[in-house]
Amino acid sequence: MGYTKEMIEAIAIKLRNMPPIEEKTKEYSKQDAVKILAREITALKARGYTIDQIAETLRGEGLDISTPTLKNYLQRAKPGNTRKQNGRARKDTPPPPPAPAVKEKPTSKAKATFTPTPDSDDI
Repeated sequence: MGYTKEMIEAIAIKLRNMPPIEEKTKEYSKQDAVKILAREITALKARGYTIDQIAETLRGEGLDISTPTLKNYLQRAKPGNTRKQNGRARKDTPPPPPAPAVKEKPTSKAKATFTPTPDSDDI
C-alpha cells in the first residue's frame, strides 16, 4: 500500500501535536535508574554501606537488581567513562585514528605450477 503526501502530512501534524511526556510518568530502565541514583548510592558507600547492602535496599524498594549488575551500572555511570555502551561508541568519544595504509608487495606475474604425484602405499 502506498502513502499519499496528504496522508503523510496528516500523520506529521498528529505527531507534532502530541503532548510531551511528563517526567513523573516516563519509564526508565534499571540502568537509567542506577544512573539517576548514582550520587545517593556513592554517598551510601562513603558512609560505610556495602554494595550488597545497597542492592538489597534497592530490591526492597522495588528495583529488582542483582549486586553484580548494580556494580556494573555504577561503573558505567561514572563521569568520564569512555567504555563502549550497547556495542556503540559513546558520542563524546573521538573516533580512533585511521589505520596507516599498507603498501601491497608487487606480485610476480609468473604462475605457480603444481604437479600431483601418484599415491603410494608407503606410510
